[in-house]
Parts: sequence; structure tokens; C-alpha cells
Amino acid sequence: MFWPIIILLSGICYAAEELDPVEVTATKELSEFHLGSSQSLQTETNSTVLLNGSVDDATGVVSSQNGGPGSRTSYFIRGTEARHVSFTIDNLKLNDPSNTDRQYDAAFLTTPFLRDITLYKGPQAVLFGSDAMGGLVDMRTRKGENAPETRATFNAGSFGTADASLSQDWHSKKGKGTLTWTSFRTDGISRLNKKRFNAKERDAADITQLTSSSTYSWNQKLETDLLVSFLRGNNELDGFMDDNTHDKSRGDQYLLQQRTHQEVSAHSTISLRNGFSRHQRNLKTLSVGENSFAGDLIQNELLFNFEKGDLKLITGVAIEKEQFEQSGANEYADLNSAFVQTSLKKGSFTWQGGLRADSHSRYGHYYTGSTGLSYEVAESVVALQFSQGFKAPSLYQLYADPLFGAPIGNKDLMPEKNNAVEARWTYGILDVAVFRNALSNIITFTNQGYRNQERFVAQGIELAADFKQHSFRLRPSMTMQEFKEEKTPVLRRPTSSLGLDASWFPYESLELFTKIRAFNHRNDIDENGSLVKLHGFETVSLGSKLSWSEHEYGVQVLNLTDREYEEVYAYSIMPRSLFFHYGISL
Repeated sequence: MFWPIIILLSGICYAAEELDPVEVTATKELSEFHLGSSQSLQTETNSTVLLNGSVDDATGVVSSQNGGPGSRTSYFIRGTEARHVSFTIDNLKLNDPSNTDRQYDAAFLTTPFLRDITLYKGPQAVLFGSDAMGGLVDMRTRKGENAPETRATFNAGSFGTADASLSQDWHSKKGKGTLTWTSFRTDGISRLNKKRFNAKERDAADITQLTSSSTYSWNQKLETDLLVSFLRGNNELDGFMDDNTHDKSRGDQYLLQQRTHQEVSAHSTISLRNGFSRHQRNLKTLSVGENSFAGDLIQNELLFNFEKGDLKLITGVAIEKEQFEQSGANEYADLNSAFVQTSLKKGSFTWQGGLRADSHSRYGHYYTGSTGLSYEVAESVVALQFSQGFKAPSLYQLYADPLFGAPIGNKDLMPEKNNAVEARWTYGILDVAVFRNALSNIITFTNQGYRNQERFVAQGIELAADFKQHSFRLRPSMTMQEFKEEKTPVLRRPTSSLGLDASWFPYESLELFTKIRAFNHRNDIDENGSLVKLHGFETVSLGSKLSWSEHEYGVQVLNLTDREYEEVYAYSIMPRSLFFHYGISL
């Protein structure tokens, strides 16, 4: 590991004289190498501080939540599984080794400390390795961009929901940063579906997150980024088909990362990154009692960036160590990687290509690649992208002990695979993408435990536009997809969805907006293991936002028509609800 080097460099940092901050970067800027679809996600119009309202607004993304705020949240990108989505903050991977399939549950994550969020569709394995098999949610933190500023926000609304955040952007001669505290609580709704089970008992949730993100300059060519974050989320659960069990869950997330960037020449930089993420969960249920899980992911990475003229190149080596603890069991796996990604622009053409080699302590060697070509003329861009992705088996899938005599873990599992192709055309306000994800070696749970036995193809088309005319803005979107060659039904993913975001700005400081979403039916499994069809639905939300001097006011109505529907069989969704917002910057 690289920690000793970082400790040594930190000592030099404190001995350095005070200098004005500089911008020295050698990070994985995916936007410079990705020719496929991506989308910037907005947090400004969210009714709460939670991330949920941002990701599920994206074209080609379907969300599902097991109940109200604080409940398990999953995202499906272009037909791939929810576990095939990787979440990162400042390149630090968040996927949870204590989860059965190493999926990251974003139910508790808050957004006030974030600067921007970008969704990249399709595999991103060359730069980000395992887990980014269907897509990547790339989040970047604020680092004192608005210093000196103190910012406070408050939201309150239906079902006893209230949240607050307080952040301070600061700067000095040798550094800048942002310190953010966020708190959220809600009395909630019953997680179980009222119509199916006559469930009435509410399930509360509360969340606290404290984050510090900063940059320090050692000299004109050397700087360090430091990220420290702690999040605690508590929520009440329901037993399946019983809303009176008063089961409880607590989840703690610890993040620590230090990145040191050194400018080598006018065209090249190196970066040494050391990160640590820990997920610690405690479940207390009437049926099982108390159980604890912990998952650690240690990430070490050395990067080299080169940029000269129309050529961009990034190469590096990475070491990942994941560890899973439960009831005395302690399992771990190592993943060592080397990768290179390059982009070359010649006239109207841009080509990118990349290759990654991985060595896993369990299943051995694995290789993934990507290549793409785009052509730009006037306002039109045509691009073709091929990408490979993989998902390493989780420690639970590999090593879980038998339960009631039935097998679970399988040490012979191999990575899941995705060979993805995308053709994309943008012209002014219009964006059209045709995609095909060919997934194989899919890990499923059978009466013989976990097995590699399934495959399927998800293919379709996405349409999105952004019309701006005087004081109006319209953003319609549509996704149509189909599933082929599947051995078993594809669950919780509709084949078509429509969206419309409309805004009216009667004054420069006032926005009135509406969000409309519609989905056709989706399949799921009931309590008996039988296939059930969940009906399609549509939702309408209305809101307004007023900015006045240092103040910001907002109001939002979600699920205006009080539509009853299910994203997951047996679980509720938020009924009609009203939220108010106030923010102030000083």
C-alpha cells in the first residue's frame, strides 16, 4: 500500500511555505475519454437533501425503493441489474462489500456537500474496474469554490419530514475547502403496501452526515486533496407481510481519502490516491434477532496523465482489498489492476481506446477494453462506442455459510460480463442513442446456492431534447427497450418510460416547474416465488423556486394525483406530499 509515502509527503506539506492555491490534477476525468451517453444530474429542485430525487430523473434510469425515504434504493441503467451500477465520490468507490452483491444502497446519501453529479451510461470498467458494468454515478465534492461563504438550507413537509444542512466554504493562502453538516428525519410511511396488506404502521428514518473536502497546495506544482466523511442512517423495517414487527436497521458509512498530485512537466502529472470506505450495518429483527455486518474497501492507485495537443492519455495501477465481516466470519479478496486509456482528436474525428488487466485473488486474470469513434460537424455529433464491463463476485456470494443446511456461497463463481455497444447522434437540442447490453455469466441464487447460469440482452433507444424559448424550457425524454435471450424473466425493469420536465421563468429569479413520469408494466416475484405483473403508472409533480438576494424559497408537491403504484412488489411508494424549502447564503 501507498500509505507510508502519503504520510511522508504530508510532513513536507506542513513544512511548506504558504502559497496561493494552484490547480494541479491527475484524476480520472471520464468526460475526456467517454464518447457514449452521459447526463448531468440536478439537485437544486429536490424536495429533500437526499440523492434519490436526482438519479431517478435521468433518461434510461429506472429506480425502485422498498418503501419511503430511508428504505433500500436501487437503480437500473439500460436494463442492467442494480448491482451493476458503481457510485464514486472524487473517484473513491462506494460499493458496499458487506452487501450480498456489493451493491451500493444510496438511500441515506445526502447531497449538500456535492459540487456536481454526472451519470455515465454503459460499462466504465477500463478506468473504474468491477461494479461499473452497467453505468457509473460520478459525484464530485465542493472544495471551497464559493469561499468565503456560509450556506444553510431547510426543508420540511408531509409525514413529519424535515431536514437541514449547514456548510462553510473557506480558503487560505495555501488551501480551500468545504465543511458540511446535514441532518434528515421523517416519520415516514408504512414500507408495506397498504392496499395489499392493510399496512398502516409508519416506518421512521433519520440520517446525519458530516463531510469535509479540501485542497492544500504544497508548492506551485504539488497539492493534496483530503476527503473525510461520516454518515449514520437509522430506519424502521417491516417484516414481509407484517407491518407491526418494529424491526430496525442502522447503517454507518466512513469515507477517508487522500490524493496527492504532482506536476511533472507542462504536459504531464502524476497522482497518488489512497482511499478507505467502510460500511457497517446492524439489523435487529423479531424473526432473527440482532445481526451485524461490516465491509471494508481499501483502494490504492497511482495515475499518470499526459496531454499534448490533441492527444490525451491516462495510465495507472491500482490495488483494491475488500473485507467482509459477519458473525465471526472474516473473508477478504484482493484485486490488482493495470490500465491505460487514451483519446486522440484529428480534425472532426475523435478516437478513444482503453484496456484494463485485472488479477483477482479468487478467480485469476480478467481483461476488459473499450474503443469508440466520433465525428463532429457544425452542431451535429455522431459517435459509436464499444465497451466491456465486469462484476466480480461478492465475498458473500463466494463464501457465505450454508443456511438451514442449504448451500449459499460458491467459491467457483466467475465474473459477470457485459459487452455493450452504443450509437449516438446529437444535433443541437436533440440527443438520440441506440444501445445494446449483452450480459452473460449472470450470478443467480438457486437451490444449489449461487451459480453463474444466466444471460440476457437489453437493447433499446433513448430520445432526449432540451428546448429553450424565451422564458420557457422543455426537456422531454423517452426510453424504449426490450429483453432478449433471457432464461428467466427480467424483474423490476419496465420496457418503456416517458418523461417531461417543463419550466417557466416569469421573472429571472422565479421558476415554476413540473415533472411528469410514465412507465409501463414491470415484472416481479411475490412471497410465493411466483411471477407477478406490476401495473404501469404515471406521476406528476409541481414546484416553484424563488431566488432573492442571498435567500432562496421553494415549494413542491410530489405525486400530485396521489397515484397508487408499486415499484417493488409488496412495498409502498410516497403518496401525495408537500414540501417547503428555504436557503440562505452569507
